[in-house]
Amino acid sequence: TSRYVFRQFTRPEPGYGKHRDETIDFDKVSMAESQGGKIGEFQDIPETKFSIVKDNLRVTEYGNSIPWTGKLETLSEFNPSNPVQKVILNDQMKVLDEEVADEMKTSKLIYQATGVESQAWDVDGTPSTLATDQFNFWHLKEMVDAARTGIFGPGNTGNIIPAMPDGNFVLVLSVKAARGLFDDPEYQEFAKFTYPRKLFNGEIDEITYNCRIVRNNNAGALSETKGTNSVGEALLLGDDSIVEGVALKEELRYKLAVKYGRDKGLAWYAILGFKKPWDFTNDTEEHIIRFTSS
Repeated sequence: TSRYVFRQFTRPEPGYGKHRDETIDFDKVSMAESQGGKIGEFQDIPETKFSIVKDNLRVTEYGNSIPWTGKLETLSEFNPSNPVQKVILNDQMKVLDEEVADEMKTSKLIYQATGVESQAWDVDGTPSTLATDQFNFWHLKEMVDAARTGIFGPGNTGNIIPAMPDGNFVLVLSVKAARGLFDDPEYQEFAKFTYPRKLFNGEIDEITYNCRIVRNNNAGALSETKGTNSVGEALLLGDDSIVEGVALKEELRYKLAVKYGRDKGLAWYAILGFKKPWDFTNDTEEHIIRFTSS
């Protein structure tokens, strides 16, 4: 059975479920407007403030089903519902993971590799430069540095991207992006220094440059054919990158008896939605960087 790669990084919105409106409100909490620091013995402790902004997401229905006949069930040497259940669960995870990935790819922070050690940035959500080189360790460091400084190319300054609760960022790589990174001798040397810990689904057993590296397992989620040399896509994620609203958690449903039990079937069904809460244009803050191409 497939496992969620992208969905494991969503933030479920609490307090929502059945018998609610199809639109879910959630809060966005900004960073402090001014930073604290040293104070003298007789100085007042400085005061600052932050903002809480309301946003919302819309839930929708998702599902798929596989039918079979009562005759097949009677004559088959195995129970058809067993392989059907495996296939339908794989489909469920693939569909919902792609939905999360598609929402992540609406990030306005875009990084394009124009050489082995050169790049171009866009901050309006539209890639304008053709990528020519695969992902490598230099590009990883550039993306992490940008996340930590809030500088996304010349003249593009915003809030920093907060790291995950463990202090690291997460990098989700397509097949070609992973190959480009693993073939880089500098990465190979850096990756020798590893330590055991609990891994995310699809994670490789290294933390490099404050970045946890996860391989994509869904061919429809990240492109392998961007730019002039079939460049593979990647996503760098900080904390609170996607909000998830669940009215009805995904579940399996058997088809109700029709035609006196001759028609059989199994479906997965859910009512939920996903949204990227931060927008660089409106919030001067974005928690996802896209490695892609025009």
